[in-house]
Amino acid sequence: MDCKNDVQSRAQYEFGDRVRLIPRPEWGIGSVTRVETVPVKGEPTQRLTVRFPNAGLKILKAEVAQLERIEAEAVSEDAPVDRISSIDRIAEDEMMAGLADRKLKEVMLAMPEACRDPFRTIEARVQSTLDLYRFDQCGRGLMEWAVIQTGLDDPLSRFNRHELEQHYDRWACERDAHLNKLLREAREAGVNVDSLVSAAQGGAKTAARRGR
Repeated sequence: MDCKNDVQSRAQYEFGDRVRLIPRPEWGIGSVTRVETVPVKGEPTQRLTVRFPNAGLKILKAEVAQLERIEAEAVSEDAPVDRISSIDRIAEDEMMAGLADRKLKEVMLAMPEACRDPFRTIEARVQSTLDLYRFDQCGRGLMEWAVIQTGLDDPLSRFNRHELEQHYDRWACERDAHLNKLLREAREAGVNVDSLVSAAQGGAKTAARRGR
């Protein structure tokens, strides 16, 4: 555990605190609605009830959950970036409809920066890409993907379910291709990422095997 996460795990939370669960940013910034002190291995720790805008109520142990406290003045900066409204404004001009379609496709197929950043290690980029396999077309998985991909709090206010499924199918193909590209780069660089793939969920393992 790095120093930042260690500090976060020891932090003391209070009712009303705003927090983000680092492994699940698509849940949004949640509010602590209840704080209890419970023993864990003989040591007191906080058990938090947090209401997330995109995931509902979650009960988390502060000692082990990777939580990040969000200061009030930072909430607006950390809010999801709406990537769709500006495209819709472009589309209002019939002459720009083709450009709007291309930009929408770019947004809906884009891989997160953490998966592409060349300044991150190949292992880190592979891990971030493997983490994308937590998304699927089953209800919540599709909505969580759409929140991150579009920056909209409620993607169904702009897209219908069928449109999201179509975008997701194309994005999932891009995700598979990106994973396989990274795995090739790792092999060519002599970097062993087998342990990362072995620890990944089933969908990621299947995609990795197909690319070998």
